[in-house]
Amino acid sequence: TGRYPTGQTWASRELPELKRGVPSGLPAELVERRPDLAAARARLFASAKRADAARKALLPSLTLTGSSGTPVSNFSNLLNPSYLASSIAASFAQTVYEGGALSADARGALAANEAAVHAYSQAALEAFREVESALSADSSLAEQETYLVSEVEQAALAQKQAARDYSDGVNDDILRVLESQSRATNSRAGLIRLRNERLQNRIDLHLALGGDFQTQSR
Repeated sequence: TGRYPTGQTWASRELPELKRGVPSGLPAELVERRPDLAAARARLFASAKRADAARKALLPSLTLTGSSGTPVSNFSNLLNPSYLASSIAASFAQTVYEGGALSADARGALAANEAAVHAYSQAALEAFREVESALSADSSLAEQETYLVSEVEQAALAQKQAARDYSDGVNDDILRVLESQSRATNSRAGLIRLRNERLQNRIDLHLALGGDFQTQSR
């Protein structure tokens, strides 16, 4: 017969080590991998295509080349400003005659495109803000870690010295030994908390970048 899972989980007793720092010269294009930016970019491209199609729909349907690829016989008319203006006017008049639907579509498409541009700009700005915040925090936390590592080492040496002095009879105050142990324990705990904070910040940095530090091959 099968058994129910025990619910036990296995985890490392130590925090994972950050084996590398943040490399210099990270390209800004890394943030393009973010899902929110990718979605905003897709909406921007789609709205741009609709806006372009709406603009083209306002132009008259003119043929530039014949079946053989050579210019049509009336191609010179396209170079005549009066002819071109009258053709566009006729196309626009037909649009108005049809109830203005096309021009309304054009205005809507252009407005949607402007909104998409604004949305993408805001998404990119927020992405860069998140990256900048995580990078600043990483630098600050790295400096604090260097200081705390030194503090832990000094506290450990002081603890050993206090224990040795007590064992050798140089000092018979047990409180001194206990206090040195407490300081060493607190120092190690502070270093663990800081390293955990730095790991969490590194996760935030990778989320802000949309992935690791490597650029995608194109």
